[in-house]
Amino acid sequence: MTLLIARELPELAPGHALAAEWDALVAATPESGFMQSIAWAGFKRAQGLDVMHLGVYQGERLVGGAIAYAAPLPGGLLVSPEGPVLPWADEALAHAGMRVLHEAFAEVATRRGAIAWRVEPRLLPPSPRPLRSFKRAPVDLLPSETLYLDLTPGPEQVLAAMHPKGRYNVRLAGRKGVVVEALPPGEGLDLLYEALGQAAMRHGFFLEPRAFFATLLDTLNPTVHVAWHGDQFLGAHLMVTHGRRATYLYGGVTGLERNRMAGYALQWAAIRHAHAAGCDTYDFYGFDPFGRPDHLYASFSRFKRQFGGQAVQFIGAQEHFFLDRLADAVVRAVQEIGW
Repeated sequence: MTLLIARELPELAPGHALAAEWDALVAATPESGFMQSIAWAGFKRAQGLDVMHLGVYQGERLVGGAIAYAAPLPGGLLVSPEGPVLPWADEALAHAGMRVLHEAFAEVATRRGAIAWRVEPRLLPPSPRPLRSFKRAPVDLLPSETLYLDLTPGPEQVLAAMHPKGRYNVRLAGRKGVVVEALPPGEGLDLLYEALGQAAMRHGFFLEPRAFFATLLDTLNPTVHVAWHGDQFLGAHLMVTHGRRATYLYGGVTGLERNRMAGYALQWAAIRHAHAAGCDTYDFYGFDPFGRPDHLYASFSRFKRQFGGQAVQFIGAQEHFFLDRLADAVVRAVQEIGW
């Protein structure tokens, strides 16, 4: 096997040749996703995070890498959600790629004073050999359980395979006059935030500030669907597509005309939109397959379950502590306490 090397890549903007090469690699890696994309890196920069991008090369061919995010302060973690991007099906190549990435991020950590590198690839358990030196992190930044809906059979077959209640409510929304439209890229902030605000109050979940969604729409160009009955606004849905997977990231309905099942109409419109865009998987992003009442996604999972699909559980966040940096942090803490 040709020797692998890791190179620190410059800040890339969408449209750059290397950015297109990287995004194509991410899109072709099912264990990765849009949070390793150039657009997401731009979103994180706009939020004020530092972005470190390493590419793994075999000769002159880009075969892997990782984007890591960190707060612009000394210490802390380097975090690679949905990364690293590696050829996981080829264990030997993935192992070699992880080794050079680990060495390169150790150097980055030394420069920044970071104590650990946390990764969250979409890998099924058990953890593979390339992650043997990593330990399970105490908390996941991304849902480790989700629901995948296979879009390859086509919309009619997807509808036929739904739970009967889900299929009934999708059709009921149509009979009750709910109309869903996909907005042009970058539009829909006010409507989206209105729907999410009402849903957050109703269900008691934390909602990011409006500026978060403004930046998200500006940098990521997600698809926003909105539902109407006449001139009454009923709800909104935000979906991100990257490669052949579409992800339902945010959504909510207002308190108006709840009996018209606008939430089902929004999901069904997004599913059909994803299929038309060439996606073969629709990711419901966060799901409780066991019906646990105390689960973070308990109430949402009851709704998502109506659309069918396959529950998937990943290995979750894994982290590796750079022992020299950790030792320094312990020494500093002891000195500050005065022991």
